[in-house]
Amino acid sequence: MSMRSLPVLFFSLGGEMLYILDQRLKAQKIPPDRALKVILDIVGRMLEDKCLKEIFRAQQVFSKRALKNIFEQLAQSSIMKLNRTAMDKLYDLMIMAVKYQVLVSKSGREVLLATLNHLDTIRGFVALSPPHVAMVDKACLTFKDFFESQSSAQLMHLRHYLLLLFQDTNKRVSIFLKNNSQLPSGRFVLPVGGPLPYTGEAPGAIRYLNRGGSYTEESFIGAHCYELAEGAGSLDVHGDRVTKLGCNMYGADTAESSITETASKQMPVDGYSFVKDELNLLQRLLMPRPLPDGNTFKLKLFLDDQDEELERLPSQDVLQLNPTVRGKAQLQMIMNDLLSVETEHGASMGDDLLDLLDSATQ
Repeated sequence: MSMRSLPVLFFSLGGEMLYILDQRLKAQKIPPDRALKVILDIVGRMLEDKCLKEIFRAQQVFSKRALKNIFEQLAQSSIMKLNRTAMDKLYDLMIMAVKYQVLVSKSGREVLLATLNHLDTIRGFVALSPPHVAMVDKACLTFKDFFESQSSAQLMHLRHYLLLLFQDTNKRVSIFLKNNSQLPSGRFVLPVGGPLPYTGEAPGAIRYLNRGGSYTEESFIGAHCYELAEGAGSLDVHGDRVTKLGCNMYGADTAESSITETASKQMPVDGYSFVKDELNLLQRLLMPRPLPDGNTFKLKLFLDDQDEELERLPSQDVLQLNPTVRGKAQLQMIMNDLLSVETEHGASMGDDLLDLLDSATQ
């Protein structure tokens, strides 16, 4: 089922990115016409026909690094420009938001409904542009056709795959910490009780199957309160999603949704055997178009963002380590091992994309 997970990832992460950008554009009082242009530019690149055709092709998910590169290009495809620090924090916040939604979802179908909630909110962002609204409606319709024939078991397998993809990413997010939905370690606190999956039964009965097909039942009082689901939720273009997962959680009263970095495992470079031309095609579709000089502006997403020029300046408090000859030899051995592995397996897909972008800008 991982062959069908890319649309869920693409639209969910893209929706979260637009939520954050919309909130920060308003908080920094960017002129409404320029703020709207940023949103329209990004949505237009996300939902182009060529891009949708590539996204809705059954395929394995790109490596984590390649997926991040795609959203970096999307974020830079407008008149807004972000520095490296802001882009890294933006992507971490996107990942953690989608991870939480997948974790608290009760079923695979709810994951699809949460994804459609992202598209519904994006439709509201571009409501003043009928061509962009039509693009969102087409994406919703294609999404429905792509997943409507999948069984409950296949959709649950999709949910499990996404959980495996996110399991090593643990970043502390202030909005989750304030709501007591996250621990200081970066792990989420899952809620107990609440709505049940559609057709699910509330805990409180034990059934014993007897010979002949009959059964006896004992009841008990559960420790938590559960609610029956209102319905299965609709996958239609303008249907009732039932769930609130995937909606915009950055309201006007959200002052600063910044990320506090915590210990996290290094994301491994996935060893998927993709056809590199296919990923490079999608990258070229999302690559920003050149803009006239003077039409761009820099957006400061977080309060602790620093100018890249300042980051390049040497620090007087840097401790210079002088390794011994033995230490240098050990480091050289490790580097030789890494280089041999890279030579054996070929350059990573993310490096190919960066090379492509560098050649395009020269």
